[in-house]
Amino acid sequence: MNIRVLVIINPTSGRGNIKNYVTEIKKNLEEQQMQVNIQFTKKEYNAKNIVIDNIEQVDLILVCGGDGTFNETISALMELNAKEVSIAYIPMGTTNDLAKSLAMPIKDISITKTLLHSKAKILDVGKFNHDKYFCYVTAFGVMTDVAYRTSQKAKNKYGRLAYYMKAIKELIKIPTYKVKIAFDEEELEGEFIYGGISNSESIAGFKWFRPEDINLADGKFEAIFIRKPKKLSGYIRLLNDFRHKDYMINRDFVYFKANKITITTEKNVDWTIDGEYAGNLNFVEIENCHKAIELAICEKEQC
Repeated sequence: MNIRVLVIINPTSGRGNIKNYVTEIKKNLEEQQMQVNIQFTKKEYNAKNIVIDNIEQVDLILVCGGDGTFNETISALMELNAKEVSIAYIPMGTTNDLAKSLAMPIKDISITKTLLHSKAKILDVGKFNHDKYFCYVTAFGVMTDVAYRTSQKAKNKYGRLAYYMKAIKELIKIPTYKVKIAFDEEELEGEFIYGGISNSESIAGFKWFRPEDINLADGKFEAIFIRKPKKLSGYIRLLNDFRHKDYMINRDFVYFKANKITITTEKNVDWTIDGEYAGNLNFVEIENCHKAIELAICEKEQC
């Protein structure tokens, strides 16, 4: 029996070049005796809806898109509890943070030539307030809205530079948030300009962690909260410690690992999930779904 492959393509990801390779992707998969169903995402019909409508006829899903498209696919599989369905991924977005953590080739369709021989990678998935999921990060605060407030037109024209231009505008005025954090029988509170819970070496195109510090299937997230420095020297030290990935010696960083975290803010704040808007909330409960998905990957040196 042929393997039934659902190919989900976001035609606007990155600079829209994936549309030029649809015929080649189909040919590569069919040469491996795969039954191919290609679906394109639309504003009113995203990857999550595509998965739900086709789940009964799928053995493997190949996602060709950015972090948002991949998130929509994972969210559907988690909600459907479709653990028997494997996933493959061709990162075609602007930042491709998850792919960088997995040392995957970016915007390279060569995985479709050897998909049956790719390696399986088990990954944790984050649950956000019981009804949403994230693959690599959820966050609030300074610059977290850069990804979803930067227009697709700007992303296609300028690539990652579009994010940087938007980020510079965000830094002009940095608000603080009064936050209470509970994790692993510990509690703390303070005023922060940023809070992020992640399972990735890279976030928003920036490397936040050393590769040896990240395990994508250890059942825990890396959590970082940043206080607003009181002086210019504090900002300089903050940036220096960020550059060296040393978060334990600076009081303006709160860094820990945990599998379940609750966050309460005095006022509602905007949250993001994998670079997309997740709501204006004052309470968030985050839980690690340990080894929730199996991802078929082609590492850089194999392609």
